[in-house]
Amino acid sequence: MPDKETKKLFDEDGYADSFEAKVLAVRKDIEQKNTAQKTAENQQRVKEESTAKEERITEERITKEERTDKRKRTGKEKGTGKEKRTVDEGRILEVILDQTLFFPEEGGQTPDTGTLGGFPVVDVQLDGNVIRHFVRIPADDKSAMEIFVPGRIISGQIDFAHRFSNMQNHSGEHILSGLVHGKFGYDNVGFHLSDNTVTLDFNGPLSDEDILWLEKAANRVVWDDLEIRAWYPDEEALEKTPYRSKKEIDGPLRLVEIPGVDVCACCAPHVHRTGEIGVIKIIRTLRERSGIRLTILCGSRALEYLQQLQKAAEDTSHLTNMPREEIAAGVARILDENERLRQRESALETMVTDALAAAVPADREHVFLFTGGIGNLAQRSLVNRLCETHTGYCGVFNGNDGTGYKYIIGAGTPAGNREPVDARVLNACLNKSCGARGGGKPAMVQGSVQASEEKIRTALDEALDTP
Repeated sequence: MPDKETKKLFDEDGYADSFEAKVLAVRKDIEQKNTAQKTAENQQRVKEESTAKEERITEERITKEERTDKRKRTGKEKGTGKEKRTVDEGRILEVILDQTLFFPEEGGQTPDTGTLGGFPVVDVQLDGNVIRHFVRIPADDKSAMEIFVPGRIISGQIDFAHRFSNMQNHSGEHILSGLVHGKFGYDNVGFHLSDNTVTLDFNGPLSDEDILWLEKAANRVVWDDLEIRAWYPDEEALEKTPYRSKKEIDGPLRLVEIPGVDVCACCAPHVHRTGEIGVIKIIRTLRERSGIRLTILCGSRALEYLQQLQKAAEDTSHLTNMPREEIAAGVARILDENERLRQRESALETMVTDALAAAVPADREHVFLFTGGIGNLAQRSLVNRLCETHTGYCGVFNGNDGTGYKYIIGAGTPAGNREPVDARVLNACLNKSCGARGGGKPAMVQGSVQASEEKIRTALDEALDTP
């Protein structure tokens, strides 16, 4: 179907309940692809790119719970289907309709979901001027094939909660991009809208004060409840209309206009008025040399996010016995107190390890100490001290008979021309005799063992007695 006519459906019938359609053409040379796999690969690629750009900052995944808005978009559509491939969860059909309300994956936005003929639509792609719907049917349901035949009227239903959420976030992105372009002159050079996150990239810096201004200004546009106009200008009007666009567009150009805020070339469905967005929230910023990335949430997603933050704040308030308004200062005091306690604990551990080391006769060749309650750094420090003053194996076992021991064994400093011992020998012995799990290098090994002190000492003695 012509691309312009497809996109007009989102403007003229954007909130319609149904529409009539008939077949214009049937494509029979459709390339067979596993669309479910393709969608998964695209999502993984976007996730990896985002993780890399955010310098391994763990991105909070906003859980997409079931929306309470039950408005559905339905339509009677005339279509044809071609079997694509058998997959684990059913057979994938590629269905072409003469007109549709399903928005394909386009403009940085994930496609609509819903049903055709009562079967789930798992992907929607735009191929030239043809929109392809990928429908999953049960592998053993022969009657389903009778539904998707040329000339047949079928019913289509949009998951409108998902659609409306995308509309809120995409319209919110236009407001933010328009404000940034108007005040700072920066371009939006990247945009991604998935079911979990919305990101937009600008080719210039924004300070913390700029971000606060931007968020407040964007929500003022929401409160003004401005009409959002989508239209196809003729050549004369287009020449007189300044607009944003990331790329050259060949063919009819659709502009989405928010009066006084933004005019942008865009193919996606939008809300009709800015008030329908509800709220715009910038939840994260990532500054880079080339500019800045904003992660945003709008509408129902922003509400869910704020509800989660409120719940986390309330839980933290109860745990710390602090008012929510004082949590940040209170947590800072707790962290400061924890640091003082850590330093005190470290000093006490040093006193303990000094006493343990001093109690060992200087002429003893091999040293094995059993203790409890010291940290890994103190344990390693004690082993290093023992290795400096003894010639054989020096091991410290930290724990108790009930829960087991974590051990570190080092090779001491050999006297004269003697070769140093190999700590891996004792580690192998513990692995074999006591079921220990550990490893390392000749100079030092470490691991854990679930055995009593008596059993461990017996195993060590047997290893030392073995020539």
